[in-house]
Amino acid sequence: MSLALAVLAVALAVGWARGGSLDRLGALPLRCRRLVVGALLAQLLGTIIGGPLYPLGLALSAGLVVWFLSRNRGIRGTGLVALGLLGNALVVGANGAMPVSRDASTRAGIGIQDLLTGQDARHEPAGASTRLRWLGDVLPVPLPLRPEVVSPGDVLVAAGLGQLVALGMVGAGTTAAVLQRQGRPRRALPPLPSPARRARTQPPALPPRRAAPPTAGS
Repeated sequence: MSLALAVLAVALAVGWARGGSLDRLGALPLRCRRLVVGALLAQLLGTIIGGPLYPLGLALSAGLVVWFLSRNRGIRGTGLVALGLLGNALVVGANGAMPVSRDASTRAGIGIQDLLTGQDARHEPAGASTRLRWLGDVLPVPLPLRPEVVSPGDVLVAAGLGQLVALGMVGAGTTAAVLQRQGRPRRALPPLPSPARRARTQPPALPPRRAAPPTAGS
């Protein structure tokens, strides 16, 4: 979470430095926004109930978000976010919780006492039996105020959100496909006419003017 917030802060600063605004960011043509609401509810219920419903709720939430992002794949940054959420869902679904590297936690300067005692049901210490260990929380992020350990999926999500915000604020957050879907295709120059067509469309040449006959007494 701290990494994503730091990236978003940098993206906002870059967007404002380039003359962007939040109004342009809010004008992004997002489709199927109800999928995001459903994803939040699924994750919230899984977290509250806990147990085996937590990974199921997380997987359902990630699936809904990936569906939402696929419907908005013309928005720059959504591809990275979808790939990151998919990676997190795979490792949690394979292990029942997010595995955390003890070595990475030590390098980040955070304790894992809650993991060892089982008080954090959403995470567990990574071990020899951990599946897809490289997709777990293996990357230390020693931020000054709130250090943490993140997964490769978290990095992709943060990068995608940063790209979406920084480009969306300056009006460059959509691709040509989105503009065409809105009925605003890119302007293109008309093709040059062929030589034969140019010859047919040119007006006929005027005959040469004859010289006036000389007058008497000249």
